[in-house]
Amino acid sequence: MPTSRPALRVWSMRTLRGFFTRTLRADAEQRVITIGPWQWVRHPGYTGSLLIWTGFALASRNVPAVAVITALLGQAYQRRIIAEEQLRRELPGYTAYGQRTKKLVPLIW
Repeated sequence: MPTSRPALRVWSMRTLRGFFTRTLRADAEQRVITIGPWQWVRHPGYTGSLLIWTGFALASRNVPAVAVITALLGQAYQRRIIAEEQLRRELPGYTAYGQRTKKLVPLIW
């Protein structure tokens, strides 16, 4: 398991400050964040994790490893994204924010 964190993930966590948690919950004081990496995607921490794990798989030079890691993480993050967005849909401005940003990959998805 990698111990380093990609810059994108760290930037995401620092931008959120006190709103960053590892559990799925919505805080009563939470607001839509649209600065930092959230300008481009709604889940930049997950994008950072996918990048580092896919990078490790690519470094192995094993095509099946790349495919399996990318597919498994993509599926896991897709489920988590759906759950998170259900929690946040009540936040003022989230609907408009969701319409102008992609979920995980800028300009794609």
